[in-house]
Amino acid sequence: MLNVLKINKNTYTLYPLITAQIRHKTKTHWAKLKKKTGPKDKAINHFDDFYGSVFGDQWISMREALFRRSKYVAVVNNYGDTEETMEDLSHKGAHCLKTLMSVQQEFHTNYPIDPTTTQEKESNDNSIGNYISKLQSDEITSIYPQSHELPEKLELKDTILKNTEEVKIEKEKSIHISKNLDEAIDKADIDYSRIIDPAMGISSESLYQYVPATKLKGMEDFVPESLHYSFYSAQSGDFPLAIDPETEFKFPEYLKIMTYESGSEMYKFSEPKRSKTGVFNYYPLDGSSVLPVLALCLQQADRVLDLCAAPGGKSLIALQTLLPDVLVCNDSSISRSNRLKNILRNYLIDFRTNNKWQERVVCTNKDGRLFTDDMGFDKVLVDVPCTTDRHSLNEDDNNIFRPDRIRERLRIPELQSQLLVNALRLVRVGGAVVYSTCSLSPIQNDGVVHLALKQAFVGDNIVAVVKDMTVPFSSLSSTLMLGQGSAKPKYGQLVVPHIDANFGPAYIARLVRVK
Repeated sequence: MLNVLKINKNTYTLYPLITAQIRHKTKTHWAKLKKKTGPKDKAINHFDDFYGSVFGDQWISMREALFRRSKYVAVVNNYGDTEETMEDLSHKGAHCLKTLMSVQQEFHTNYPIDPTTTQEKESNDNSIGNYISKLQSDEITSIYPQSHELPEKLELKDTILKNTEEVKIEKEKSIHISKNLDEAIDKADIDYSRIIDPAMGISSESLYQYVPATKLKGMEDFVPESLHYSFYSAQSGDFPLAIDPETEFKFPEYLKIMTYESGSEMYKFSEPKRSKTGVFNYYPLDGSSVLPVLALCLQQADRVLDLCAAPGGKSLIALQTLLPDVLVCNDSSISRSNRLKNILRNYLIDFRTNNKWQERVVCTNKDGRLFTDDMGFDKVLVDVPCTTDRHSLNEDDNNIFRPDRIRERLRIPELQSQLLVNALRLVRVGGAVVYSTCSLSPIQNDGVVHLALKQAFVGDNIVAVVKDMTVPFSSLSSTLMLGQGSAKPKYGQLVVPHIDANFGPAYIARLVRVK
């Protein structure tokens, strides 16, 4: 209790002042202030560890851009008010992508760019190699007791070829480890408090959401995540591999794409409107989604397959070139295929009633790994399911890092390689396959391409040449950011998110079947 002097009009009086403890309230409940461990948090922890090791300092700017809104382009609908739409978008500050590429290509012709040096590629390999070693070491440490002999590395039998002597040595090691583990288990004190009584009714699915995949026993189709890195680090001497420069690239004459210049505050187009013909005037989407279609190098009367077509943006772009004679749009998901059909109805005149559309555009619902065709395709697009990096960092809904989707996430590279191998089976000799993802992961990108080329050769005697798109895609350097240095892939092109040109991420690789 304290005394405080209070001044009245004519007198000075001492009044007692009682102090009381005041509880300061905050808008955020204390429970929400504790560290979060939701799917988005798991995703950023994984990406910081992995991409930070692979891309080094470049990951900082990529990370910042990924948390911001992606930049869009507008694919003008040739079946709507085309000229009026382009003029309207031009007045709003948008530019024609084809014109921008032509100007930039002329600049590169006059001032050639230096090709990526071998040292940059070796630096990328070393970064990934160091990360693989670290990941395998951490994973082995978490599985095997420190007091016993540890295996040198975890290997995936289906992806690494071994000779007889290596197999014999590894078998001896495994027997030795097994004996050590058995002895350790016999001597160990068992904590019976952690044994779950089956009568409690707890299902394996419930447990699965809380137990790491590497700790589950009796589920043989699970593999440690570090094993996927063998896809990337496999040697190329096991199959024919050639990388040739792409010389056939040409921007489709009738494809009209509008975009805002690099550094512009405009990142998204307004909602499209109905044109006089009843269809929408343009289709807005992330600008990196245009590149896989450009990489197809479509020609007149091509028979084209979009193996994982839904939700339909890339299929629509292919039709806007006015080049394919037949386009087969396949997706294993019926709900996603319905979205694709809805897009086609909204952008193609009389799609429901015109028989010509039914002959030209065929929609199917098959597993892309099992898709078959007797006629063969001139071009195949394989935009595979992936970790969808931007979505994983910004949305908890349907996030691939959710606990109940661990199995699906760990099997992504396997699924991707199977889809690409089947695409190589479906394309005709001389035809092209374009493989694309929306991920920065070298494992899902170059790693899957390498594995699929090997599996196609070993299993089906298929040989494909990798087409280097560096020169044709260099004309996009004033519009978006392509990976350079440690961010430059071996086989494809990587669209890197950047604050001034926030497209992607996207990976695009073009393969031409020669046998």
